[in-house]
Amino acid sequence: MHRRYSIHRDGDLLVEELDASGKPIEPEPVKPEDRLPIEVTVLSPDDADSRAALIDLLEMALGLEVDGPESVGRRKRDGQELNVLS
Repeated sequence: MHRRYSIHRDGDLLVEELDASGKPIEPEPVKPEDRLPIEVTVLSPDDADSRAALIDLLEMALGLEVDGPESVGRRKRDGQELNVLS
């Protein structure tokens, strides 16, 4: 799976399938200046486990942006270690 995710200025998520060289197969008809300066390119097997891992990664990235670095990973709360799956 080769995909590029970017965000349109109006908030829409743009998803483009990429070929092996990284060029969009069917490019979104959105000019570069209408996209926010954030882009994520994903290269992974196209299966259910890889898609689940992608969602986990994006949720972790959102947590970092919204709540800061203490929102992810192993940490202690009230003297007890969190049960974190890794």
